Amino acid sequence: MKNLELEDWKNIFNIGFFLVVATIGILSYIQARKTLFSPIKTEIFKLQVEEFKKVLEVFNYKSQKQFDEETGIQEVLSINAYKMYLNYVDCFFKDQVKPSEKLVEELDSAIYGTVISKENFLKNFRYISAGEEMEKVIHINDRDPVEPALKLAKWHEYEQVEVHYTKKYDDAIEELSKLASSPLLPKELTEKIQKVIEINRKNLFLIESVLTEAAKKMPTKYKTIDQTLNFEPTWIWNEYNSSREDIDQSVSDILTYINEHLKIDEMMK
Repeated sequence: MKNLELEDWKNIFNIGFFLVVATIGILSYIQARKTLFSPIKTEIFKLQVEEFKKVLEVFNYKSQKQFDEETGIQEVLSINAYKMYLNYVDCFFKDQVKPSEKLVEELDSAIYGTVISKENFLKNFRYISAGEEMEKVIHINDRDPVEPALKLAKWHEYEQVEVHYTKKYDDAIEELSKLASSPLLPKELTEKIQKVIEINRKNLFLIESVLTEAAKKMPTKYKTIDQTLNFEPTWIWNEYNSSREDIDQSVSDILTYINEHLKIDEMMK
């Protein structure tokens, strides 16, 4: 150290000075960055809280029954059940029972959209080229039989090909889809909301198989004209209700996640 010249000491001092200045500059930048982005983070958190509120408004204290009322799924099943009923009347009592025009109009006006499973689509429709019109596959047994035994045989081949749904149902699912696509919600939460949407989708398609099975029971339940005129789809709803997947657990998972994410229990202590 004794051999260091004055110039060397100057260089050491300059290096030390610049290191101190650089360190202060970096620390100042970090602090400035925190100060700059803190309001932005606060605003994002506020927006997130608003999104969480929307999720809670949809799911909090909601049972399967309440969701049924909001989606109108019982009305959806009823519409499709009556459509099947009209086909039954056309098969067995075509010249004896004339369906109410009011009923037919109400059914048609209530339908907002239609879904069809891939399996039923491939079975009942053929692929078309550009410019062609879609055609339904014509089956040999589509002709109207006269003999009761032939009518029964034809009816036993009945399948519910499509499922109609209402605007009320579509709006309810659309609301869930908007929540699931929110960029402000954590991915894990949106996946849980998406699961509820998927359960609803499966339950909608379930109507196909439930009505196909219910159709097989129609000749036993509605043998006479009087019985047929008094058709009510309540028993079909009961069968559907016992077959579908419940959403209660999925809703509970959503609420539990929000509670843990926002540490609500800790804040309440």
